Amino acid sequence: MPELERTIEAGETLAFLDEVGFSLKPTVTRTWAPCGHPPVLEAKTNWQKVSTIGAITTTGQFLQHTHQAAIKGTQVIAFLTHLLRRVKGKVTVLLDNASIHKTKALSAFVTGEPRLSVVYLPAYSPELNPIELVWAYVKQQMLANFCPKNLPTLKSRLLQAWQRVRYIQLPTRLLSGSDP
Repeated sequence: MPELERTIEAGETLAFLDEVGFSLKPTVTRTWAPCGHPPVLEAKTNWQKVSTIGAITTTGQFLQHTHQAAIKGTQVIAFLTHLLRRVKGKVTVLLDNASIHKTKALSAFVTGEPRLSVVYLPAYSPELNPIELVWAYVKQQMLANFCPKNLPTLKSRLLQAWQRVRYIQLPTRLLSGSDP
């Protein structure tokens, strides 16, 4: 998008925002095991979950908030407030067309913040939002074959995942086109 490239050149920061859910059910992936001894995953069979709202910026930052319930419009506004505290200058947030991104309260919040603007990505286009790759990395690398016994265990592993995402500078690598 040429207009977004111009905003970056003008010193504005782009933030790619999205939400994701993590449950006690494991992300099953291929793994190694001794010949004749297939791996066995012992997992809880309930749907308890946590939800995370996060963003990566063109300056390489990764920000996130994790909640024990589904993300609602009020959490989106709280996260945008957090984002504005952490990012200097003007910020354009790119997000999908989820109903929680189109509430009247969110529109009023954006109107009242002169440093903030919002751009909606085309419908059904997760490939345009690089934070989707962060979520995929966390699920396929950090949570692969992980069977948490309860929500505190899951939250602890997610905390490690967020630290790893920052440590390996995943947002910068994704936005520059390097392999995660």
